[in-house]
Amino acid sequence: MESRKSELSPLPPPPGVLNALVNGFNATAGNVAIVLFPAALDMFLWLGPRLKVDALLAPIMDVLPEIQAQAPAEQAKLFTQIVTDFQSGFNLFSVFRTFPMGIFSLMSVNISNLSPLGTRAALDVPGWLVAFALVLVLTFFGWLLGSLYFRSVARIALKLEAGPGIFRSLLHGVVLSGAWMLLLSLANLPLIILLWVLTLLDSVIRTILMVLLVVPVSWVLLAIFFSFYGIFVSAQNAFVSTRNSIRMLRYGLVPLGWFVMVALIVNQGMDSLWHVPPPESWMTGVGIFGHAFVSTSLLAASFIYYRDLNAWIDSALQWLQKQKPSSAQA
Repeated sequence: MESRKSELSPLPPPPGVLNALVNGFNATAGNVAIVLFPAALDMFLWLGPRLKVDALLAPIMDVLPEIQAQAPAEQAKLFTQIVTDFQSGFNLFSVFRTFPMGIFSLMSVNISNLSPLGTRAALDVPGWLVAFALVLVLTFFGWLLGSLYFRSVARIALKLEAGPGIFRSLLHGVVLSGAWMLLLSLANLPLIILLWVLTLLDSVIRTILMVLLVVPVSWVLLAIFFSFYGIFVSAQNAFVSTRNSIRMLRYGLVPLGWFVMVALIVNQGMDSLWHVPPPESWMTGVGIFGHAFVSTSLLAASFIYYRDLNAWIDSALQWLQKQKPSSAQA
């Protein structure tokens, strides 16, 4: 029995997070032109015209004095500030930054009307129908270019000589994005009801329930984000790629969660640095290219970790299969 136990090979360790990050940054540094995807989008959102929605918000602004008169002073002041900032800084072109798959952007939350070139030109959307049509068009092209961006990064990170074709990648990327948007839209009503119910509960109970919801919500968000990876890595269709991401989370949630946490810390920490220069300073351009390099490198690292983690899961499952006969004989 002891000799059989000594013959059993140890379970292979999961892939290293640091190794994936280093390789991701090296891959981007060796193909730095790939950062032009997010850099070009941010340069447009920074220096280009702003698509505002003042006409759509006009009814709200008209009743704002009545709201201020009826609400407590502090709440009225806060609400007024939020609505005013949103009206003055919202840019409908920011919809081009689609989630969860899309081109990463630093300036999609830029609420400044100023740039180094002076006051930015602004175009007002005349009505809700036009705004809805623009959202659909911008979202669709955001999916298309986001698919092209993800595919390009995957090819560079994994050195894919004969990876998935462009048309197939774009098709399944857009289809899966549309499917997720539809499902998330249907989930909005139950989510709003759940949030409303939470507001009725005691603060302690509400906090406990929100903490308990962190794990399942995080699991769903990770499944959605990584559901696209099989399309660009292994030429899988949208369904198989989603199923593979669920399988990966089932067996590799802990190492994947650790990688995502480190990547988020790096990304958010660097973003706080890129946001230091004011939008009217040319130094913002440095932040834009810095953000483009770091975010693309982290995306490349995530593709590397996705490949390595799936390979580790396969080897771990094979290891478990080999242990069954040995356990039975023992």
